[in-house]
Amino acid sequence: MQHGGIILYNTIIEEADMTGTEYYHEIKKHAGRDFPFNIYPCTIPLDFRQVPVHWHEEMELIAVKKGRGTVTADLIPYEVKAGETVVVFPGQLHGIGQLGGEAMEYENIIFQPTMLMASADEACTSRFLLPLVMEGGQAPVHITQESPGYREFMRCIEVMDRMCGERPYGYQLAVKGALFGFLFQVFTHYREAVPEGSRKYREKIKTLLRHIEDHYGERLTVEEAAGMCFYSKSHFMKFFRQHMGCSFVDYLNDYRLAMAAGFLASTGDTVTEIAQRCGFDNISYFNRMFKRKYGQAPAAYRKTVVFRG
Repeated sequence: MQHGGIILYNTIIEEADMTGTEYYHEIKKHAGRDFPFNIYPCTIPLDFRQVPVHWHEEMELIAVKKGRGTVTADLIPYEVKAGETVVVFPGQLHGIGQLGGEAMEYENIIFQPTMLMASADEACTSRFLLPLVMEGGQAPVHITQESPGYREFMRCIEVMDRMCGERPYGYQLAVKGALFGFLFQVFTHYREAVPEGSRKYREKIKTLLRHIEDHYGERLTVEEAAGMCFYSKSHFMKFFRQHMGCSFVDYLNDYRLAMAAGFLASTGDTVTEIAQRCGFDNISYFNRMFKRKYGQAPAAYRKTVVFRG
């Protein structure tokens, strides 16, 4: 992600905590309407400690430049290293993390597939692009040096990098051409469908995460969350940890703290008001949890963010 700002859930915080996290239902608009394509260089753990599981409506290529790490895409974990790419299709849950304490430099190449579409009855649109956007049935793709079409995949990414770096007149045409070339390789070599069971798990998690987004300031219990997924409490706790990498309570608290950090940076509300708005009734507990996550008390964090701005 560019160092000009990081995304915390639905909030953009300029020059805020650079060891923060990026969260699950990302609605930031990537680039302009006239050319919905962008490349964000990132380093874990420099920019983020991790990128927890989230999703968005764009397609994303996670291209690793240096080091090693982990990418979870549609609930499937991948170990990745320099020279490899994971293709995440629209609406798929995905997250990024460290592997063995190593740093990982990577690019997020994010674009709207609709930028490549013509009329609905045109062959490329109707046969390939619309199904990507509307069905969500294509399994994620992990491209390694042993993958078929590897050189062509890398050539397409290199063209996107170079054109977006140099931005010559008409560079958008070259980027679009590279995207078509990349997708041609995907459809040529990878047509694996997502298992029906994985789709069900994905939708359960999405439903739950949307509920957190809408009700994070209210009292939310493990029992309530389990009921939304039609699981017993014990099964739900195992299910959530298996697919999200943490407990439900830890995830909820982390979400609330990130929202609080956003309000501290963007409003003049008191710390107590923000804590209560974000679901913390006990101000001492809030202060303690906030300091554990961000390394400083809420009031000190606010001063740091204002100073950076």
